[in-house]
Amino acid sequence: MKLHLYKYAMNKKLIEFKKRNKKRNSHLYNNSLQKGIDYIVCPVSNERLSMIKSSYIEKILQMTVEDYDRLYPGVRGISHSRRENIKQGLHKIDDKSGKSKYQIGQEKARQTLSELDENGISGYKKKGQKTRFTHLSNIDKFGRNGYERQVEYRLKTLLPNGLTIEQNAHLKQKETLIKNNKSGSGGASKASKLALKPITDYLDNKKINYYFDESEYGVRCSETGNYYFWDLTIPTFKIAIEYQSNAWHANPALNEDHWKMWKPPKGRYRSPEEVLLYDYNKARCLFRERQMITYYIWEDTANYDAEEILCLLKTLNMKY
Repeated sequence: MKLHLYKYAMNKKLIEFKKRNKKRNSHLYNNSLQKGIDYIVCPVSNERLSMIKSSYIEKILQMTVEDYDRLYPGVRGISHSRRENIKQGLHKIDDKSGKSKYQIGQEKARQTLSELDENGISGYKKKGQKTRFTHLSNIDKFGRNGYERQVEYRLKTLLPNGLTIEQNAHLKQKETLIKNNKSGSGGASKASKLALKPITDYLDNKKINYYFDESEYGVRCSETGNYYFWDLTIPTFKIAIEYQSNAWHANPALNEDHWKMWKPPKGRYRSPEEVLLYDYNKARCLFRERQMITYYIWEDTANYDAEEILCLLKTLNMKY
């Protein structure tokens, strides 16, 4: 689809919209307002808007959202001022219920979508069926349905940082996990909880802050861009502790025969040298980024290793 066909085609709906918009959003044409802050300019209609929604693109411009985003990447969205006004409105407390407008709206929406019609179908299911039908029936000239176009768009569209939309989404997800101290793994294993229990019991008893189990400490390596999470982290003493199971970690104390035979229980094959290097690079990252030292509790020597680390913690606690 050619750009000029979108940019200059003045369909009837667009002409009517431009007339309405000049009246409805006349306040956006004040010369004191800033583009991007107080309003957004649609590159197709050249109109000032507080937000550019999918319905506007599809009904007024008569374009698909995918084509609009492809032709004008990063344009669709909402102005800063509009976003702030919405936030303030949503946080306003209702006098009767004591809840915010956002909470009330969410409760009503959930109730409506949960209700069953005469055929026993909920609003949630109907919404999903409609979305699926729309995407599957919207076939382009290359034979791709809506889902396939979305996937291709996310995988191939590069953003200013040189990464695709999909890659940036993964980075954002990792950053969110680190911010919330969540690794996404579902928490510590039973074996690690048992091995680290003497240490966590001591930390609890002394009221020393630490990250463990469902709340793990994470760091992004500035050199490689990799994200790492540690089993148990004690920021007060600049210490991280990793429980190293025999199944997933190659113990350098293994004899030569066992070292050569070692391999992970599932997934792609990685040599013991690769696995150990990964663990060491992870430890180097933590020291480089946070000046924290990593200690290991190996499955075969778990009791001894835990006792040694516990002794160190008691010494540091007395010292500091």
